[in-house]
Amino acid sequence: GGRTAQLEDFGHGKDGREVETGPARAVTLQAGHDKDRGLYPSPTPNSDHPFACHFPLSSVQAPERPRAEENPRPCRQPFSHPKSTTTRYDIIHGHPVCGSWSMASRRTFTLSSRGFWAITLAFLAIEATILSLAYRRHTDQRQLAEQVALVRESTTVVWQMAANADIVTAAHFPDSPDIADPRHTWLNSVLQGLRVGGQVHTLNNTITQLVPVGTDDARQTLTDAIVHWGSFLQLDAHAPGSGAAYNELRTLGPTLASLGTQLAEQRDEAGRTVMTLIAIAIGTCVAAFVTAGTLLMNQMRRFERSGRMMRSMMNQIGAGVCILGSTNKIADANRAACRMLGRPRRDLRGRRLDEILEYNDGVLTGLRPDGMPLAIERIPGTIEGEKGPLRIVTLLDVTARHLTAECLQHLANHDALTGLPNRGFLEGHFKRELARCKQEGLILGVAALDLDGFKPVNDTYGHAVGDEILVQIAQRLSAALRISDLMARTGGDEFVGIFPDVGNRDSLTFLGERLLGIFNQPFEANGHTITLGGSIGLAIAPDDGTDQDSLLRAADAAMYRAKRNGKRRRHLSAITGPGHVA
Repeated sequence: GGRTAQLEDFGHGKDGREVETGPARAVTLQAGHDKDRGLYPSPTPNSDHPFACHFPLSSVQAPERPRAEENPRPCRQPFSHPKSTTTRYDIIHGHPVCGSWSMASRRTFTLSSRGFWAITLAFLAIEATILSLAYRRHTDQRQLAEQVALVRESTTVVWQMAANADIVTAAHFPDSPDIADPRHTWLNSVLQGLRVGGQVHTLNNTITQLVPVGTDDARQTLTDAIVHWGSFLQLDAHAPGSGAAYNELRTLGPTLASLGTQLAEQRDEAGRTVMTLIAIAIGTCVAAFVTAGTLLMNQMRRFERSGRMMRSMMNQIGAGVCILGSTNKIADANRAACRMLGRPRRDLRGRRLDEILEYNDGVLTGLRPDGMPLAIERIPGTIEGEKGPLRIVTLLDVTARHLTAECLQHLANHDALTGLPNRGFLEGHFKRELARCKQEGLILGVAALDLDGFKPVNDTYGHAVGDEILVQIAQRLSAALRISDLMARTGGDEFVGIFPDVGNRDSLTFLGERLLGIFNQPFEANGHTITLGGSIGLAIAPDDGTDQDSLLRAADAAMYRAKRNGKRRRHLSAITGPGHVA
């Protein structure tokens, strides 16, 4: 199949130079073809590859050639074959490699559902982490913005207080320590909130929840501002409106401005970090979408390839195979099953086997759409699928065997010449009908029919003509019977009839007259016109007997009484009453 390889001589290189092989022990041959690439893993030297052959090197006889030189160099250049995928000749026990055909076989990457969900969860975890960091930095940005706003408001208040320092006198500050400047109180709350956090009222009379200043530089600047503010309060308390106090106030303004600048830079940095994290989150989301889409497409292509391979394998199976659903309905069928059932795949899908065929003694029997008989054996089983085990059923066509069995059974139970039931079948049927009539309280009629003058026909015209007449008689008798009646051939010219539920003797007599009516017309056989007659005896159960033997004896006795009455063309008689002649 294309996996042929040319074994190179280990005594000489491909370029004609001789190679010293040494006491090598074995050689490994691994061959392949381009069309097999990807189906089998690339084997390693001395591996258990399905196409690897291990044989002693001594079994490879190199042809004798003249030596080109005494100490040739080992052949180290690889040689290749135009149609080979992987072929390696490796000398074991440390001896040099004479040649190798090495091409990396392509491996198809497959990913299980667990691996797919693991990758998906990993992307989700990364995305959640990035979004969590972005939310945290956004919160920091918002808090820093509140801090910057309050610091700028505080800076404005301080500069306003410093600008009005010349009109501030002792008269503005009462001697009572309980009454303080509201600006001092507000600045105290702002600086305290920046240091330890807490709720602070803004100048717009709104409440802001501050958090402590975080970075070391900002805390150092805040500490300097608090020191200047504390010095101002102390100096202002001892000497209200003094120049030293307002010098501290003028120094506090730039310090708060520097603090606002630092907090604004942190706010802007936090904003940039948030935007970066959002961009990373968007990129990660896109990467996750692309990766998941690629994996899903690969999985879908893999499933499609698996489905095509499975269907191809199923179509190569000679027996019919059907995949069943949870309700035993056909989900899919191979080509052999469609051909066996005589229906296309679209007509089989969604239908149950027992809707197409009937169970009969463990065998599905029925007719194909073209009218041909069909008998199938059903073998259930399971196979492993991508989503779990699948229920399958294997169909074996046993039509020939079933027809042969039916034919043999028919031959065993029917007369070979006339096709009427024989004595063996009559006994079983007689017993069943007699038991049923007893159970249901019905009247069973029995008839014994014998041909009159049939032996002279055989002696005069031959057995071929006699057989033809018997066949015509059987056909006429079958046509004269009811659906539930049975007529069996028990001898050469003897017949026995079973008539369930005849009602009464008059009905049975009518049936007997109709059976004798078949002799009204002559028989045509091989150009001869032959007229025959018959004698018939009738009996009913339970009046004339309650078992098979007694009823048959009664019918035979009535038939012989009819013959003794003159063997007329048509004779009717009953054992319990006078015979009737028509």
